Amino acid sequence: MVIILSMVKKAAAFIFIGFLLSCQEEEHVVNQPPIAAFDVVDGTDRILLNGKLSTDINSDALTYRWSSAEGTVTFGNGNYAETYFKIPEGPDEKLVDITLTVNDGKSEDIKTQTVTVPGFSRVRAYGLGKNLHEEISNDVPYEWYYDQANTGELSAVNCGPTAVTMAIKWFNENFTHTPQEARDIYHSSGGWWFTDDIIGYLNKYSVSNYVIALDNVTAISHEIDDGNIVILCVDMYYVKYLNDPDYHINKFYSTNDTGWGHFMVIKGYKNVDGRVYYEAYDPYSMNNSYLDGALKGQDRYYLSSDLDKATNFWWDYAIVVDKSESTGGRKRVNVEDIVHRAGR
Repeated sequence: MVIILSMVKKAAAFIFIGFLLSCQEEEHVVNQPPIAAFDVVDGTDRILLNGKLSTDINSDALTYRWSSAEGTVTFGNGNYAETYFKIPEGPDEKLVDITLTVNDGKSEDIKTQTVTVPGFSRVRAYGLGKNLHEEISNDVPYEWYYDQANTGELSAVNCGPTAVTMAIKWFNENFTHTPQEARDIYHSSGGWWFTDDIIGYLNKYSVSNYVIALDNVTAISHEIDDGNIVILCVDMYYVKYLNDPDYHINKFYSTNDTGWGHFMVIKGYKNVDGRVYYEAYDPYSMNNSYLDGALKGQDRYYLSSDLDKATNFWWDYAIVVDKSESTGGRKRVNVEDIVHRAGR
């Protein structure tokens, strides 16, 4: 039996689907016609190519289940087919006609189904999901990301000096001091920085800041809504791991046990498919980059639920770097009344 799956371009959308499937020819019972029946089962984020995930972020895929006289087959899960989508970047959905032809040499059966293919978007390319419901980013139009890998002989424990230098650069474009210079101010001979070191260094350069309690990490969304950024001190052990050449979600480095204290800057958030991801400048790139050359700590997205655990188990506060000069009704914490924690 030969099964051919084809797709007809519709609504001026440029999408090409092709696949190759080899199977053994079998004799059918006399007068038993072939049966062509299929459903679109699911949409996946990237295609299977030679058994591996494609690194082409302009590609997408659908999974099909179809049946013939021999039974039901699900592709992409145990049986291999190549399905190619070339979707130009843009939010518009595309209607696609998919036709399945079953031909056993005696007769054939043809079924066609119209499916909706979601438009390509940055959130899909980054691995966050499919449907963006809400987003805000307090980025600024100049370079302010620093990789702690390039911060001198204490780079392995310089997340604090690096995070606070980024925050001050965000606050003041003309700030020229480096993470190495910050290290020289506190614990110059080595060791982790503490949260009160971060606050002290912000105050040294007259950067408006305050501390809020995190009964839930979503409290930082209100700060971002007000135009601010926040510095978190978290236990990265509680953040999910994914080291992928393209995806910007979850941590890309290993944390083998609890107690992995770490500073990062949160500058935005996205609500995708009902999940909230916080947009981070994580200083721990350590020269790791994506295929496009961007550093992996830059524009990294961490799930709200993960950061909630990571703050609950480490330091359940946030340092707000304030450009808006508005508390939004949120109560500030007296920094002298709380226990401070450190990060590497």
